[in-house]
Amino acid sequence: MKSVFAGCLLFVSTACSSPSPQYLGVDANEQVISGVRFDVYQLDAKAQAIRLQGRLDGGKASIRLAAIHAIEAATGCSVIRTSVEGDNEVIDALLTCS
Repeated sequence: MKSVFAGCLLFVSTACSSPSPQYLGVDANEQVISGVRFDVYQLDAKAQAIRLQGRLDGGKASIRLAAIHAIEAATGCSVIRTSVEGDNEVIDALLTCS
């Protein structure tokens, strides 16, 4: 019974994302980068990527780079690299859009 509950919990936790309050009401743009699935939210010149599934060799640096690529693919903007903050699950960044 415990394994069924754990499996359901895992499915629910990987099936959707919950953005920060400032992005509530903003539609997610799903991106898959190097096998890692992200939901990306954009609000003006700010974006947030939430990792839903997947891992990469190289740890936090690899996930951060994949998140940056996901944000750029979803928004069509460039990420200001010095603005990137977050952990392996949620990455925030500022954008420059032309």
